[in-house]
Amino acid sequence: MKSAPEASSRQRIIVASVDLFAARGFAGTSMRQIAEAVGMRASSLYNHFPGKEAIFSEIIETYGPASSASWLTSPAYKALKAEPATFMKTFAADLLDQWCDPREQKFMELLSLERSRLTGERAHFNETWFEREAGAMADYFRGFALGGTIRVADPRETSRLFVAGLTLIRMEHFLTRPEPSPRDTVRQALDRFLANFIDLITPKA
Repeated sequence: MKSAPEASSRQRIIVASVDLFAARGFAGTSMRQIAEAVGMRASSLYNHFPGKEAIFSEIIETYGPASSASWLTSPAYKALKAEPATFMKTFAADLLDQWCDPREQKFMELLSLERSRLTGERAHFNETWFEREAGAMADYFRGFALGGTIRVADPRETSRLFVAGLTLIRMEHFLTRPEPSPRDTVRQALDRFLANFIDLITPKA
């Protein structure tokens, strides 16, 4: 286990790197600039990360779908394995907090900025989204279906529809606008989507 000072140093490096990469681009940011932003020597920075690619990989593990994938393995979420409505509402609420995080927003800007570069790192991002998060989500929906708490023809595809609906809300209110929508506006959009989706998959008496 990393010591607290080491963990704190790595976190400061990640935070500073997100800011610098988003402002200057990956290629336009040097390890020396990152070290200066954190307040350490470049040689000390290399004690934590061998290069910018390793920092970017850690950023992917800190933000985006990797973080939401980790929620799904937590005890708090596992306790909701028989409560689909509460599970979906909890996931949507946690996503809203994530979407409103300024550094999460910078991370998404960075991915868009570096769309044609960093192919290995983008593959890492896609793996966390389409395999880790999507796979864990599908497992929950299969469990709901087996327990009879939802009624669907294909639990895996239903889980994908759930995530797709959330993704469209994010695109509408965050990714395609010059400025994000107010939090309350996004919350209302999520509430409308959740009410409709839960009604569609809930067994009828």
